[in-house]
Amino acid sequence: MSIRCFNGALVMKYISKIKIQITLIGFISLAALSTNGFAEEQGKQEDKTGTNPVNFQREFRVNNEHLWLNTSGDGSQNVVTAEFRTPILDGKWQWRVRARHNSLTADFNNDGIDDVDESGAGDMDMRFLTVFNLNMARKEAWAGGLEMFFDTASEDALGSGTTALGPQVFYVKFLPTGLFAPGLQYKFSVDEDDGRSEIDQVLIDLNYLRMAKDKQSWFFTDPQIVIDNETDIEFSVIDLEFGWMMTKWWADKKGQSFYIRPSIGVGADRPTDGSIEVGYKVVGW
Repeated sequence: MSIRCFNGALVMKYISKIKIQITLIGFISLAALSTNGFAEEQGKQEDKTGTNPVNFQREFRVNNEHLWLNTSGDGSQNVVTAEFRTPILDGKWQWRVRARHNSLTADFNNDGIDDVDESGAGDMDMRFLTVFNLNMARKEAWAGGLEMFFDTASEDALGSGTTALGPQVFYVKFLPTGLFAPGLQYKFSVDEDDGRSEIDQVLIDLNYLRMAKDKQSWFFTDPQIVIDNETDIEFSVIDLEFGWMMTKWWADKKGQSFYIRPSIGVGADRPTDGSIEVGYKVVGW
């Protein structure tokens, strides 16, 4: 029995190394194929809404999200996120980093007693993104990159307890009224704390943006499907964002905007029943 477990551990480590190698090969390939022509062209349009995923500009974002957890008893989570984005390597790539403060209260047994009541730093993540294929005549582009998730939570309950990688690719189709950008990401852990589960997930996003004629407000929706291979569960989260440029009220607030984003969880295994997020952005400073 112990020999089988030992061999099984070796096999899992070998598989993990293969995943990392494939991810790195894909990342290097994207670096070789990347071009900055599309990002430059989009930059010339001076999009200050922060809604174009391939318009690489310097940005700062902060948001507060309150989530209602799908637990037997009462459960809620509040996450404050600070995010910074900037173009790098002559505008060919975008670097994004996010840090979080996490507050979690949950009654898992519906006995009126909180099994978890923690507050502190959450996990951090960063992403490198590039546009590797574009067609200006057809108004479309392909982008891809690598997201890295770090085990930085101050308490076990406030993070995943893992270090993970998430290679991703998405397609962007520019429409007269906005854009459509479906995406695919595979997220897997490369290191886990003792007693924490591995991460092995496929995430499918179906982003759709509709911009107002005056470019001062927008509606954004992102139905996301999560397929968790580790726990063999599936669920969805549907985001609905309503955003406004602050120039609508103050002429000197160009490049600044705010939004409200409610969401609902779908599926018996959903981690949340719903959430409400309020955010602020500064783009192109």
